Amino acid sequence: MRLRSTGLGRTEVLGELLEIRRVQDVLIFFVNTTEPVKWRTRMAFQEKDLRTLVWSLFKLRNLWFIIRYLCSLAVGVLRSPEEAKRIEQF
Repeated sequence: MRLRSTGLGRTEVLGELLEIRRVQDVLIFFVNTTEPVKWRTRMAFQEKDLRTLVWSLFKLRNLWFIIRYLCSLAVGVLRSPEEAKRIEQF
C-alpha cells in the first residue's frame, strides 16, 4: 500500500498490511512501512470509521475497481510469468 502524510511533505511511504485484530470495541490494523522508513504502525477503526470504510467500498466506482482487480488476478493464472509480474508491480 502507499501512504502519504502531511508531516512528511510529498514523500510517499510504502507499507504492507500485516494483521487486523479486534480489541474491545475497535479493529486495529497493523501496518509495517518499508520505504523510505521502517515503522510499525497501528490504526484503530471505531464503529463510525468502519461504517464509512464499508460504504465507501460499496460505491459503484470503487466496487467496480475491486471486482476488475480480483478478476485480473484470477485470469492471471493463465497469463505468462512476465505479464503476471508486470501486473503485480503496478
